[in-house]
Amino acid sequence: MTKAIEHIVAGYVTLKNRQALQEIRDHRQRLLHDSRMHTGTWVSVESLTSALQEEIDIVNAALKGFEEGATDTIN
Repeated sequence: MTKAIEHIVAGYVTLKNRQALQEIRDHRQRLLHDSRMHTGTWVSVESLTSALQEEIDIVNAALKGFEEGATDTIN
């Protein structure tokens, strides 16, 4: 799934669609929170939480690029 998210994020970066990136990040954070609420159940969610955190990191890196780009244009 990580490759898929990388392609999706790259597309939104190309389109300069910051809002879509924030929505993806927020959605993944909700999923991560929900998955952590189910720890201790018979289902192991370690791989899920790891994948979600990796995807959140990818989106955050893209959003950081927007922030850095904004400061570059201001200076």
